[in-house]
Amino acid sequence: VLVQVFLSTVCELRGGCHALAMIAAGMQLLVVAAAVVLAFSISPNETLVWQDCGLLADVQGIQLLQRSHDPDPIIIGHPYTITRRFRSLLDVPIHNLTEKFWTAERNASGSWTPAFDRPPFSRCGIEQYQTTCPIAAHVRFDFHEVHPATHVVRPGAHRSVEHYFVDGIYAGCAAVVYHYALEADPGVSALSV
Repeated sequence: VLVQVFLSTVCELRGGCHALAMIAAGMQLLVVAAAVVLAFSISPNETLVWQDCGLLADVQGIQLLQRSHDPDPIIIGHPYTITRRFRSLLDVPIHNLTEKFWTAERNASGSWTPAFDRPPFSRCGIEQYQTTCPIAAHVRFDFHEVHPATHVVRPGAHRSVEHYFVDGIYAGCAAVVYHYALEADPGVSALSV
């Protein structure tokens, strides 16, 4: 866009330039092509990346400190674990912690398309994906959840957006990009390929 503004200003000063307009269009096409190449250069075997996005929350109540998957990338058709570590930023205990998340899958064009959505669920309780509540003010707390074999059938990148609600108030957020991969064939070594 800046290139276009610059070139159009130069053209106005010179009284018109068809050639410069063609150069601007070519540069725009080059930028789009570079973005597409970048989108397709992402390997399905890349590792997990995550970011706390708590600034989006109505109140910054919890902060994601750590997120991991084991294995990473997640192997299609096999169980896996997700570990999360949070810190309460609140001066009062958390009596009810609820999570709402949805996922998207990167398609062949490099765009994200919806993949999975589930209703909000409580993170307080005695199940392995929950923690005992109330959660004291300013403490760190973890979730270590074991998932059964994956329902995903194709390798590739997925994105999860997770919103956390403390006592009914939107208080935390995480954005996560993770990958599913096919199980490596034990009979094929990297050196023989």
